[in-house]
Amino acid sequence: MRTRIAAAATAAVALVLIAGGVATVATFADRERSRLDRELEQRAQGPAGRAVRPGIEDGGPGRPGPAGLLAESGSFVRVLADGDVVQAAGDLPADGLPSRPAEGFDTVAAEGGRWRTLTIELPPRPGFFGDPVERLIQFGADADPLEERIDSLERRVALISALGIGLTVVLATLFASPALAPLSRLRTAVAGVSTTRDLSRRLPEAEAGREVDELARGVNEMLARLERSSAETERALEATRRFAADVGHEVRTPLTSMRANLDAVRRNPAMPESERKVILDDVAREQEDLVSVLDALQALARGDSATALPREPVDMAEVLDSAVEAARRRHPAARIQLSAPEGEHRVTGWPEGLRLLIDNLVENAVRHGGDQVVVRLVHDDHTLVLTVDDDGPGVPEAERERIFDRFSRGAGAKSPGSGLGLALVAQQAQLHDGRVEVGDSEQGGARFSVRLPA
Repeated sequence: MRTRIAAAATAAVALVLIAGGVATVATFADRERSRLDRELEQRAQGPAGRAVRPGIEDGGPGRPGPAGLLAESGSFVRVLADGDVVQAAGDLPADGLPSRPAEGFDTVAAEGGRWRTLTIELPPRPGFFGDPVERLIQFGADADPLEERIDSLERRVALISALGIGLTVVLATLFASPALAPLSRLRTAVAGVSTTRDLSRRLPEAEAGREVDELARGVNEMLARLERSSAETERALEATRRFAADVGHEVRTPLTSMRANLDAVRRNPAMPESERKVILDDVAREQEDLVSVLDALQALARGDSATALPREPVDMAEVLDSAVEAARRRHPAARIQLSAPEGEHRVTGWPEGLRLLIDNLVENAVRHGGDQVVVRLVHDDHTLVLTVDDDGPGVPEAERERIFDRFSRGAGAKSPGSGLGLALVAQQAQLHDGRVEVGDSEQGGARFSVRLPA
Protein backbone atom coordinates (compact mmCIF):
# COMPACT_ATOMS: atom_id res chain seq x y z
CA MET A 1 0.00 0.00 0.00
CA ARG A 2 2.92 2.33 0.67
CA THR A 3 4.12 1.67 -2.88
CA ARG A 4 0.67 2.33 -4.28
CA ILE A 5 0.29 5.58 -2.36
CA ALA A 6 3.74 6.74 -3.47
CA ALA A 7 2.96 5.77 -7.06
CA ALA A 8 -0.40 7.56 -6.98
CA ALA A 9 1.14 10.72 -5.50
CA THR A 10 3.98 10.62 -8.04
CA ALA A 11 1.55 10.14 -10.93
CA ALA A 12 -0.57 13.07 -9.74
CA VAL A 13 2.45 15.39 -9.35
CA ALA A 14 3.89 14.20 -12.66
CA LEU A 15 0.60 14.93 -14.40
CA VAL A 16 0.48 18.43 -12.91
CA LEU A 17 4.13 19.16 -13.73
CA ILE A 18 3.88 17.86 -17.29
CA ALA A 19 0.64 19.71 -17.96
CA GLY A 20 2.08 22.88 -16.43
CA GLY A 21 5.32 22.52 -18.38
CA VAL A 22 3.55 21.96 -21.68
CA ALA A 23 1.31 24.95 -21.03
CA THR A 24 4.29 27.11 -20.06
CA VAL A 25 6.34 26.20 -23.14
CA ALA A 26 3.35 26.55 -25.45
CA THR A 27 2.49 29.99 -24.03
CA PHE A 28 6.11 31.16 -24.27
CA ALA A 29 6.49 29.86 -27.83
CA ASP A 30 3.23 31.45 -28.93
CA ARG A 31 4.22 34.77 -27.37
CA GLU A 32 7.69 34.74 -28.95
CA ARG A 33 6.41 33.80 -32.41
CA SER A 34 3.71 36.47 -32.16
CA ARG A 35 6.39 39.03 -31.28
CA LEU A 36 8.46 38.01 -34.32
CA ASP A 37 5.37 38.15 -36.53
CA ARG A 38 4.68 41.68 -35.35
CA GLU A 39 8.26 42.63 -36.19
CA LEU A 40 7.81 41.25 -39.68
CA GLU A 41 4.58 43.21 -40.11
CA GLN A 42 6.36 46.37 -38.93
CA ARG A 43 9.16 45.79 -41.46
CA ALA A 44 6.59 45.34 -44.20
CA GLN A 45 5.20 48.75 -43.32
CA GLY A 46 8.58 50.30 -42.53
CA PRO A 47 11.43 51.71 -44.62
CA ALA A 48 12.53 48.33 -45.99
CA GLY A 49 9.07 47.61 -47.32
CA ARG A 50 8.62 51.07 -48.73
CA ALA A 51 12.06 50.94 -50.37
CA VAL A 52 11.04 47.91 -52.39
CA ARG A 53 7.37 48.51 -53.16
CA PRO A 54 7.32 51.73 -55.27
CA GLY A 55 9.53 50.61 -58.10
CA ILE A 56 7.81 47.27 -58.47
CA GLU A 57 4.33 48.61 -58.10
CA ASP A 58 5.06 51.28 -60.70
CA GLY A 59 6.25 48.61 -63.12
CA GLY A 60 9.77 50.08 -63.45
CA PRO A 61 13.06 48.28 -63.20
CA GLY A 62 13.02 48.73 -59.41
CA ARG A 63 15.32 50.49 -57.10
CA PRO A 64 18.63 49.25 -55.78
CA GLY A 65 16.79 47.79 -52.72
CA PRO A 66 17.11 48.38 -48.99
CA ALA A 67 20.47 46.68 -48.66
CA GLY A 68 21.73 49.26 -46.26
CA LEU A 69 18.69 48.92 -44.09
CA LEU A 70 18.82 45.08 -43.75
CA ALA A 71 22.55 44.40 -43.89
CA GLU A 72 23.59 41.89 -41.22
CA SER A 73 20.19 42.22 -39.53
CA GLY A 74 19.33 38.49 -39.66
CA SER A 75 16.42 39.32 -41.96
CA PHE A 76 15.71 39.71 -45.66
CA VAL A 77 13.18 40.98 -48.18
CA ARG A 78 12.66 39.72 -51.69
CA VAL A 79 10.27 40.34 -54.56
CA LEU A 80 9.09 37.46 -56.75
CA ALA A 81 7.47 37.67 -60.18
CA ASP A 82 6.00 34.39 -61.39
CA GLY A 83 8.33 32.53 -58.98
CA ASP A 84 11.51 34.39 -60.00
CA VAL A 85 13.34 36.66 -57.56
CA VAL A 86 13.49 40.07 -59.21
CA GLN A 87 14.74 41.99 -56.20
CA ALA A 88 16.24 40.97 -52.83
CA ALA A 89 18.11 42.50 -49.95
CA GLY A 90 19.38 41.50 -46.52
CA ASP A 91 20.71 38.15 -45.24
CA LEU A 92 18.93 36.06 -47.85
CA PRO A 93 19.59 32.30 -47.57
CA ALA A 94 21.45 30.86 -50.57
CA ASP A 95 18.93 28.04 -51.06
CA GLY A 96 15.94 26.34 -49.50
CA LEU A 97 13.36 29.11 -49.80
CA PRO A 98 10.29 28.08 -51.84
CA SER A 99 9.85 29.84 -55.20
CA ARG A 100 6.12 30.13 -54.78
CA PRO A 101 5.52 30.64 -51.03
CA ALA A 102 2.03 30.63 -49.54
CA GLU A 103 0.56 33.93 -48.54
CA GLY A 104 0.76 34.81 -44.85
CA PHE A 105 3.06 33.68 -42.04
CA ASP A 106 5.14 30.51 -42.25
CA THR A 107 8.22 28.86 -40.77
CA VAL A 108 10.58 27.33 -43.34
CA ALA A 109 13.94 25.56 -43.23
CA ALA A 110 16.61 27.00 -45.42
CA GLU A 111 20.39 26.76 -45.48
CA GLY A 112 20.44 24.64 -42.29
CA GLY A 113 18.38 27.11 -40.32
CA ARG A 114 14.81 28.07 -39.59
CA TRP A 115 13.22 31.26 -40.90
CA ARG A 116 9.98 33.00 -40.14
CA THR A 117 8.41 34.57 -43.23
CA LEU A 118 5.56 36.92 -44.12
CA THR A 119 4.40 36.76 -47.75
CA ILE A 120 2.14 39.47 -49.24
CA GLU A 121 0.53 39.28 -52.68
CA LEU A 122 0.87 42.45 -54.79
CA PRO A 123 -1.57 43.47 -57.51
CA PRO A 124 -0.69 41.70 -60.81
CA ARG A 125 0.86 43.71 -63.69
CA PRO A 126 0.94 42.93 -67.42
CA GLY A 127 4.16 41.32 -68.54
CA PHE A 128 6.30 41.85 -71.66
CA PHE A 129 3.84 40.06 -73.89
CA GLY A 130 0.78 41.44 -72.10
CA ASP A 131 0.17 38.45 -69.82
CA PRO A 132 -0.47 39.23 -66.11
CA VAL A 133 2.52 38.64 -63.84
CA GLU A 134 1.96 37.18 -60.34
CA ARG A 135 3.90 39.29 -57.88
CA LEU A 136 4.79 38.51 -54.26
CA ILE A 137 6.82 40.35 -51.70
CA GLN A 138 8.27 38.29 -48.86
CA PHE A 139 9.82 39.44 -45.59
CA GLY A 140 11.86 36.98 -43.51
CA ALA A 141 13.67 36.83 -40.20
CA ASP A 142 16.06 34.28 -38.74
CA ALA A 143 13.94 32.11 -36.33
CA ASP A 144 16.87 30.11 -34.92
CA PRO A 145 17.42 32.39 -31.89
CA LEU A 146 13.71 32.22 -31.12
CA GLU A 147 13.54 28.44 -31.51
CA GLU A 148 16.69 28.08 -29.41
CA ARG A 149 15.07 30.08 -26.63
CA ILE A 150 11.98 27.82 -26.86
CA ASP A 151 14.14 24.68 -26.88
CA SER A 152 16.13 25.98 -23.90
CA LEU A 153 12.92 26.59 -21.99
CA GLU A 154 11.69 23.09 -22.89
CA ARG A 155 14.91 21.59 -21.50
CA ARG A 156 14.68 23.61 -18.30
CA VAL A 157 11.03 22.69 -17.81
CA ALA A 158 11.78 19.01 -18.46
CA LEU A 159 14.66 19.10 -15.98
CA ILE A 160 12.56 20.82 -13.32
CA SER A 161 9.70 18.34 -13.90
CA ALA A 162 12.05 15.37 -13.62
CA LEU A 163 13.53 16.74 -10.39
CA GLY A 164 10.03 17.42 -9.05
CA ILE A 165 8.88 13.89 -9.87
CA GLY A 166 11.99 12.38 -8.28
CA LEU A 167 11.52 14.51 -5.16
CA THR A 168 7.85 13.46 -5.04
CA VAL A 169 8.85 9.78 -5.12
CA VAL A 170 11.20 10.29 -2.18
CA LEU A 171 8.79 12.41 -0.12
CA ALA A 172 5.76 10.20 -0.86
CA THR A 173 7.68 7.12 0.21
CA LEU A 174 8.82 8.85 3.42
CA PHE A 175 5.40 10.29 4.28
CA ALA A 176 3.47 7.13 3.37
CA SER A 177 4.71 5.29 6.47
CA PRO A 178 3.38 7.89 8.98
CA ALA A 179 0.16 8.14 6.98
CA LEU A 180 -0.30 4.37 7.17
CA ALA A 181 0.69 4.10 10.84
CA PRO A 182 -3.00 3.71 11.91
CA LEU A 183 -3.32 0.74 9.55
CA SER A 184 -0.12 -0.75 10.97
CA ARG A 185 -1.52 -0.42 14.48
CA LEU A 186 -4.75 -1.98 13.28
CA ARG A 187 -2.85 -4.89 11.75
CA THR A 188 -0.94 -5.38 15.02
CA ALA A 189 -4.21 -5.40 16.98
CA VAL A 190 -5.77 -7.95 14.61
CA ALA A 191 -2.64 -10.09 14.88
CA GLY A 192 -3.00 -9.94 18.67
CA VAL A 193 -6.55 -11.25 18.43
CA SER A 194 -5.42 -14.00 16.08
CA THR A 195 -2.52 -14.98 18.34
CA THR A 196 -4.42 -15.02 21.62
CA ARG A 197 -7.74 -16.19 20.09
CA ASP A 198 -9.41 -13.78 22.48
CA LEU A 199 -12.53 -12.75 20.57
CA SER A 200 -13.53 -10.34 23.33
CA ARG A 201 -10.73 -7.95 22.37
CA ARG A 202 -11.72 -4.95 20.29
CA LEU A 203 -9.75 -2.72 17.99
CA PRO A 204 -9.38 0.97 18.89
CA GLU A 205 -11.79 3.30 17.14
CA ALA A 206 -11.91 7.08 16.69
CA GLU A 207 -8.10 7.31 16.81
CA ALA A 208 -7.36 7.71 13.10
CA GLY A 209 -9.00 8.86 9.90
CA ARG A 210 -12.57 8.10 8.94
CA GLU A 211 -11.63 5.24 6.60
CA VAL A 212 -9.47 3.51 9.23
CA ASP A 213 -12.19 3.98 11.85
CA GLU A 214 -14.74 2.43 9.52
CA LEU A 215 -12.42 -0.51 8.94
CA ALA A 216 -11.86 -0.94 12.69
CA ARG A 217 -15.60 -0.72 13.30
CA GLY A 218 -16.24 -3.39 10.66
CA VAL A 219 -13.61 -5.69 12.18
CA ASN A 220 -15.07 -5.14 15.66
CA GLU A 221 -18.53 -6.04 14.41
CA MET A 222 -17.10 -9.18 12.83
CA LEU A 223 -15.32 -10.05 16.10
CA ALA A 224 -18.56 -9.54 18.01
CA ARG A 225 -20.40 -11.90 15.67
CA LEU A 226 -17.60 -14.44 15.95
CA GLU A 227 -17.62 -14.10 19.73
CA ARG A 228 -21.35 -14.70 19.86
CA SER A 229 -21.07 -17.64 17.49
CA SER A 230 -18.16 -19.08 19.48
CA ALA A 231 -20.03 -18.62 22.76
CA GLU A 232 -23.11 -20.31 21.34
CA THR A 233 -21.01 -23.19 20.05
CA GLU A 234 -19.27 -23.53 23.40
CA ARG A 235 -22.60 -23.48 25.19
CA ALA A 236 -23.91 -26.19 22.89
CA LEU A 237 -20.81 -28.32 23.48
CA GLU A 238 -21.00 -27.73 27.22
CA ALA A 239 -24.69 -28.65 27.17
CA THR A 240 -23.83 -31.85 25.33
CA ARG A 241 -21.09 -32.72 27.79
CA ARG A 242 -23.31 -31.90 30.74
CA PHE A 243 -26.19 -33.89 29.27
CA ALA A 244 -23.93 -36.92 28.87
CA ALA A 245 -22.64 -36.53 32.44
CA ASP A 246 -26.15 -36.07 33.82
CA VAL A 247 -27.45 -39.08 31.96
CA GLY A 248 -24.61 -41.19 33.28
CA HIS A 249 -25.24 -39.90 36.80
CA GLU A 250 -29.01 -40.24 36.88
CA VAL A 251 -29.72 -43.23 34.64
CA ARG A 252 -27.26 -45.71 36.10
CA THR A 253 -29.22 -46.39 39.32
CA PRO A 254 -32.67 -47.05 37.76
CA LEU A 255 -31.15 -49.15 35.00
CA THR A 256 -29.29 -51.22 37.58
CA SER A 257 -32.49 -51.71 39.56
CA MET A 258 -34.44 -52.66 36.42
CA ARG A 259 -31.71 -55.14 35.44
CA ALA A 260 -31.79 -56.73 38.89
CA ASN A 261 -35.58 -57.12 38.82
CA LEU A 262 -35.56 -58.60 35.33
CA ASP A 263 -32.74 -60.99 36.27
CA ALA A 264 -34.78 -62.12 39.28
CA VAL A 265 -37.75 -62.90 37.04
CA ARG A 266 -35.56 -64.72 34.52
CA ARG A 267 -33.77 -66.84 37.12
CA ASN A 268 -37.01 -67.87 38.81
CA PRO A 269 -39.41 -69.22 36.19
CA ALA A 270 -41.51 -70.80 38.95
CA MET A 271 -42.03 -67.45 40.73
CA PRO A 272 -45.64 -66.97 41.83
CA GLU A 273 -47.66 -64.74 39.53
CA SER A 274 -48.36 -62.21 42.29
CA GLU A 275 -44.64 -61.67 42.97
CA ARG A 276 -43.88 -61.51 39.24
CA LYS A 277 -46.57 -58.82 38.84
CA VAL A 278 -45.11 -56.74 41.70
CA ILE A 279 -41.63 -56.90 40.15
CA LEU A 280 -42.87 -56.03 36.65
CA ASP A 281 -44.94 -53.15 38.03
CA ASP A 282 -41.80 -51.89 39.75
CA VAL A 283 -39.87 -52.14 36.47
CA ALA A 284 -42.62 -50.24 34.63
CA ARG A 285 -42.62 -47.48 37.25
CA GLU A 286 -38.83 -47.16 37.08
CA GLN A 287 -39.05 -47.02 33.29
CA GLU A 288 -41.59 -44.17 33.50
CA ASP A 289 -39.36 -42.33 35.96
CA LEU A 290 -36.39 -42.87 33.68
CA VAL A 291 -38.26 -41.46 30.68
CA SER A 292 -39.28 -38.47 32.80
CA VAL A 293 -35.67 -37.86 33.83
CA LEU A 294 -34.46 -38.11 30.23
CA ASP A 295 -37.13 -35.65 29.09
CA ALA A 296 -36.08 -33.22 31.80
CA LEU A 297 -32.41 -33.59 30.92
CA GLN A 298 -33.18 -33.03 27.26
CA ALA A 299 -35.08 -29.85 28.09
CA LEU A 300 -32.20 -28.67 30.27
CA ALA A 301 -29.69 -29.40 27.51
CA ARG A 302 -31.73 -27.44 24.97
CA GLY A 303 -31.96 -24.53 27.39
CA ASP A 304 -28.23 -24.71 28.07
CA SER A 305 -27.40 -24.41 24.38
CA ALA A 306 -29.94 -21.58 23.79
CA THR A 307 -28.75 -21.20 20.20
CA ALA A 308 -32.01 -21.19 18.27
CA LEU A 309 -34.89 -21.02 20.72
CA PRO A 310 -37.93 -19.60 18.92
CA ARG A 311 -39.37 -16.50 20.55
CA GLU A 312 -42.80 -15.05 20.01
CA PRO A 313 -45.50 -13.16 21.94
CA VAL A 314 -47.07 -15.51 24.50
CA ASP A 315 -50.21 -14.93 26.56
CA MET A 316 -49.18 -16.10 30.04
CA ALA A 317 -52.81 -16.27 31.22
CA GLU A 318 -53.61 -18.79 28.51
CA VAL A 319 -50.52 -20.89 29.26
CA LEU A 320 -51.34 -20.80 32.98
CA ASP A 321 -54.91 -21.93 32.41
CA SER A 322 -53.79 -24.84 30.26
CA ALA A 323 -51.06 -25.90 32.71
CA VAL A 324 -53.36 -25.77 35.76
CA GLU A 325 -56.04 -27.81 33.99
CA ALA A 326 -53.46 -30.46 33.10
CA ALA A 327 -52.23 -30.55 36.73
CA ARG A 328 -55.79 -30.98 37.99
CA ARG A 329 -56.24 -33.97 35.72
CA ARG A 330 -52.97 -35.51 36.92
CA HIS A 331 -53.76 -34.87 40.58
CA PRO A 332 -57.53 -34.97 41.02
CA ALA A 333 -57.20 -35.04 44.82
CA ALA A 334 -55.27 -31.76 44.98
CA ARG A 335 -57.02 -28.40 45.19
CA ILE A 336 -55.34 -26.11 42.68
CA GLN A 337 -56.67 -22.57 42.38
CA LEU A 338 -55.84 -20.07 39.64
CA SER A 339 -56.12 -16.31 40.02
CA ALA A 340 -55.34 -14.04 37.06
CA PRO A 341 -56.74 -10.69 35.89
CA GLU A 342 -58.96 -10.58 32.82
CA GLY A 343 -57.38 -9.91 29.45
CA GLU A 344 -54.11 -10.81 27.83
CA HIS A 345 -50.83 -10.81 29.73
CA ARG A 346 -48.12 -11.08 27.10
CA VAL A 347 -44.44 -11.82 27.33
CA THR A 348 -41.98 -12.52 24.53
CA GLY A 349 -40.48 -15.97 24.88
CA TRP A 350 -40.32 -19.63 23.99
CA PRO A 351 -43.81 -21.10 24.49
CA GLU A 352 -42.56 -24.60 25.35
CA GLY A 353 -40.05 -23.21 27.84
CA LEU A 354 -42.69 -21.12 29.62
CA ARG A 355 -44.97 -24.16 29.81
CA LEU A 356 -42.08 -26.19 31.29
CA LEU A 357 -41.55 -23.48 33.90
CA ILE A 358 -45.23 -23.45 34.98
CA ASP A 359 -45.66 -27.24 34.86
CA ASN A 360 -42.66 -27.83 37.09
CA LEU A 361 -43.63 -25.13 39.59
CA VAL A 362 -47.15 -26.53 39.95
CA GLU A 363 -45.91 -30.14 40.01
CA ASN A 364 -43.37 -29.26 42.71
CA ALA A 365 -46.07 -27.60 44.83
CA VAL A 366 -48.42 -30.58 44.48
CA ARG A 367 -45.76 -33.19 45.22
CA HIS A 368 -43.89 -31.53 48.06
CA GLY A 369 -46.48 -29.10 49.42
CA GLY A 370 -49.82 -29.72 51.05
CA ASP A 371 -53.31 -30.15 49.65
CA GLN A 372 -53.88 -26.51 48.76
CA VAL A 373 -52.03 -24.86 45.84
CA VAL A 374 -52.74 -21.30 44.72
CA VAL A 375 -51.39 -19.97 41.41
CA ARG A 376 -51.52 -16.20 40.85
CA LEU A 377 -50.54 -13.90 38.01
CA VAL A 378 -50.31 -10.15 38.64
CA HIS A 379 -48.91 -7.08 36.91
CA ASP A 380 -46.21 -5.09 38.70
CA ASP A 381 -45.30 -2.04 36.61
CA HIS A 382 -43.72 -3.53 33.45
CA THR A 383 -43.27 -6.96 35.01
CA LEU A 384 -45.45 -10.05 35.18
CA VAL A 385 -45.22 -11.82 38.55
CA LEU A 386 -46.19 -15.48 38.76
CA THR A 387 -46.53 -16.94 42.28
CA VAL A 388 -47.24 -20.51 43.33
CA ASP A 389 -48.18 -20.98 47.02
CA ASP A 390 -48.70 -24.21 48.89
CA ASP A 391 -49.56 -25.14 52.48
CA GLY A 392 -46.79 -27.71 52.91
CA PRO A 393 -43.75 -27.66 55.19
CA GLY A 394 -42.02 -24.92 53.17
CA VAL A 395 -38.34 -24.63 52.29
CA PRO A 396 -35.77 -23.90 55.03
CA GLU A 397 -33.77 -20.73 54.41
CA ALA A 398 -30.51 -22.68 54.32
CA GLU A 399 -31.77 -24.67 51.31
CA ARG A 400 -33.45 -21.90 49.31
CA GLU A 401 -30.55 -21.39 46.92
CA ARG A 402 -29.40 -24.98 46.70
CA ILE A 403 -32.77 -26.41 45.64
CA PHE A 404 -32.39 -24.81 42.18
CA ASP A 405 -29.26 -26.90 41.48
CA ARG A 406 -29.58 -30.01 39.35
CA PHE A 407 -30.39 -33.26 41.18
CA SER A 408 -30.80 -31.28 44.38
CA ARG A 409 -33.65 -32.24 46.71
CA GLY A 410 -34.66 -30.71 49.99
CA ALA A 411 -33.65 -32.47 53.16
CA GLY A 412 -37.30 -33.01 54.13
CA ALA A 413 -38.48 -34.15 50.66
CA LYS A 414 -40.47 -37.36 50.93
CA SER A 415 -42.19 -37.57 47.54
CA PRO A 416 -40.33 -39.15 44.62
CA GLY A 417 -38.56 -36.89 42.17
CA SER A 418 -35.42 -36.42 40.12
CA GLY A 419 -34.30 -33.07 41.53
CA LEU A 420 -34.46 -31.50 38.06
CA GLY A 421 -37.81 -29.68 38.14
CA LEU A 422 -36.71 -26.55 39.98
CA ALA A 423 -33.47 -26.50 37.96
CA LEU A 424 -35.65 -26.30 34.85
CA VAL A 425 -37.66 -23.46 36.43
CA ALA A 426 -34.52 -21.44 37.22
CA GLN A 427 -33.07 -22.06 33.78
CA GLN A 428 -36.19 -20.98 31.89
CA ALA A 429 -36.62 -17.89 34.07
CA GLN A 430 -33.06 -16.84 33.24
CA LEU A 431 -33.52 -17.53 29.52
CA HIS A 432 -36.55 -15.22 29.56
CA ASP A 433 -34.64 -12.40 31.31
CA GLY A 434 -36.42 -13.10 34.58
CA ARG A 435 -35.64 -14.57 37.96
CA VAL A 436 -37.15 -16.99 40.44
CA GLU A 437 -37.24 -16.68 44.23
CA VAL A 438 -38.54 -18.81 47.05
CA GLY A 439 -40.03 -17.53 50.29
CA ASP A 440 -42.78 -18.18 52.76
CA SER A 441 -46.40 -18.54 51.72
CA GLU A 442 -49.32 -16.94 53.56
CA GLN A 443 -50.70 -20.47 53.76
CA GLY A 444 -47.73 -21.60 55.80
CA GLY A 445 -45.84 -23.41 53.07
CA ALA A 446 -43.50 -22.24 50.31
CA ARG A 447 -44.02 -19.44 47.82
CA PHE A 448 -42.18 -19.58 44.50
CA SER A 449 -42.20 -16.25 42.64
CA VAL A 450 -41.15 -15.80 39.02
CA ARG A 451 -40.74 -12.27 37.63
CA LEU A 452 -40.75 -11.86 33.84
CA PRO A 453 -40.60 -8.68 31.72
CA ALA A 454 -44.03 -7.98 30.26
